[in-house]
Amino acid sequence: MSSSSSTSFDYVATHIIPLPNNPSYFLAVLLLPTALLIPPSVLSRWTLCALFLPLIYALQLHACFQMGCADVVMVDLALWSFHLLAFRDPRQDFKRVGLKKYSPPVTQDSKKFKRATRVETWQQEYPADLAPRISWVLSLLLAFRFTNWKIGNATHDRKQPYRGISRLEYLKKASIQILQSLVLMDLAATYIQTDPYFFKNISITTPFSPSDSSTPTLLAILRRLPPWVVRMSALGAQICSAVNIMFILPALIATAINVLPDHWSPHNWPLMFGPFSAIIDNGLRGLWGSFWHQTTRHMASVPGRALNELAGIPTSSTTGYISLVTSAFLFTGILHAGLVPLQPLKTDFSTNELRLYMASFFWVQVIGVYIELLGTRIFRPVSMKLPSILRDAMVLIWTAGWLGFTLPLLAVPFRGLGYWDAYPFPVSPTQGIWGQGWFPWSGREIPEF
Repeated sequence: MSSSSSTSFDYVATHIIPLPNNPSYFLAVLLLPTALLIPPSVLSRWTLCALFLPLIYALQLHACFQMGCADVVMVDLALWSFHLLAFRDPRQDFKRVGLKKYSPPVTQDSKKFKRATRVETWQQEYPADLAPRISWVLSLLLAFRFTNWKIGNATHDRKQPYRGISRLEYLKKASIQILQSLVLMDLAATYIQTDPYFFKNISITTPFSPSDSSTPTLLAILRRLPPWVVRMSALGAQICSAVNIMFILPALIATAINVLPDHWSPHNWPLMFGPFSAIIDNGLRGLWGSFWHQTTRHMASVPGRALNELAGIPTSSTTGYISLVTSAFLFTGILHAGLVPLQPLKTDFSTNELRLYMASFFWVQVIGVYIELLGTRIFRPVSMKLPSILRDAMVLIWTAGWLGFTLPLLAVPFRGLGYWDAYPFPVSPTQGIWGQGWFPWSGREIPEF
């Protein structure tokens, strides 16, 4: 690596986002698939766990000291390794499942009618031969939501295999979601450039600057609303649209160019986001448990699930559910704290303070879920007597209010990491309509307030 390349890498890893810089990091990543490729006839479950899990964690600890922090991938791997080596034995308990189409054989009677294509379920246990075993293990490691896998969990397994949609239908749905997210992000980004809250360490309730004749009409209308409502709406819209684009755009491209076999193709996976009705039905529990993407759900909740099994607590009980929720948000917070580099360029806070703010947003969601559970038990008899539209409105107001109360925790690290210093798109229809120029990257400077 040249001196300039090394300097650029160090700069990004130190100031922008943590990046791996030593062999221990990559060795730890390779050890998990290596362990799973060893058949149970060679190493039993607990022998495999005793040999590989401490080694993975030791390498990760060494990499963490070398990098100065743990990044997102390290936390993912630590949880995923615990799940697949200690909590469960996929080699014995997991089955890869899917659907295949076939046409019934031609008979004398069937010649008179148009034959219908039928669908049947197939399943694959841990393969004895190495070549199919490699495909089996790699597919498992990429299945963060365990789509098309039976894992011994009745709630999950009864939904498998997932009945996907056609490539064309997926492309239509994914394209609509991408377009909606692009529009939403452009609107939010355009507003953010006008508000000092996103660039200076001021209170979320700080009043807006007064509008004048040069203020765009929509912006003037927004400034009539409470400042915290507008600011949290912009922040929430940008987070939601950015995450949606991050997950769906690569899947859309892979499906469009048809480079993956059907069993790995995104059109045979559930969409990353669930229905909005889940929020209306269950508030925060619906937001985080069904509407929001579930890529970290299994790995982050597994310590709580393991604790439930150890204590003999049914997962379906209130205590069991609280254990799962607490575990999921605790480790999700730790995971997202890994986005903060060693020396952020633009902040009045220390690195650890930024990480604490980042993690705290997820940790306080547990409190919101506790409040919601308690409120549901207390007020359910009364709420069931209300008109459904009023009941739904109350749930939405509660959910939006809680997010508005907690989202400022994310604004601190986002501001400190300079997430809003760069406009997300080279072309902005919203800014063009507002008369601020169609090409925000051309001669762009960070707004001064």
